[in-house]
Amino acid sequence: MKLDITRRLHEVDTALARTDNPRHRAILKNYIRHANLEVCGLWEGILAPDMMVAHPVYRFHTPGKGLRVVDGMAAVQQEYESYARLNCNVIVHGEGSIMVNDHGFMTEYVQHRFWPGSLLREQGDDIDDPGAMYLVTTTQMMSWPYDDQARVVEERVYRGTDRRIAKCDPAEVITVEECREKLLPTLPPVHSPLTGLPR
Repeated sequence: MKLDITRRLHEVDTALARTDNPRHRAILKNYIRHANLEVCGLWEGILAPDMMVAHPVYRFHTPGKGLRVVDGMAAVQQEYESYARLNCNVIVHGEGSIMVNDHGFMTEYVQHRFWPGSLLREQGDDIDDPGAMYLVTTTQMMSWPYDDQARVVEERVYRGTDRRIAKCDPAEVITVEECREKLLPTLPPVHSPLTGLPR
């Protein structure tokens, strides 16, 4: 059954509906905007000065690979460029939860991510059809600190050991084009507690 890209951040939508705290809403809307721009391949908007600090740091903890640090704006830009270029940026959340406070948020969720078989094979996975798309499912935790202007300071990502790979029926593949068609019309504008716009 094909995943519903319009519900890709359902746990975040639920948290947003339950809070009227301006700073918490700013953080959650930043996350929604950030995540949806990412799957749409429009990563330039993520790096905007009203979305992210000038020197962000990303830390990826992956079983069997250890810690990988992406340090600084140029390195983060290269990271997002590679996702779009390699066609591995479409992500849908399964079961998940999120907690937000004045410092940022922490979330745990089941990540479903589409990957080209050729790329997985290059990374060492046992793939029988490099021309097909695959769905890689992993439990993931993230902690994102924010600054006083509700901008991302860091991404701290912790991946589980339950990684699973399944070949996709072509009818079940979600493309970047579909993401743009369905997500961009509902993309929240940047929300800053300092500007008061928008709630």
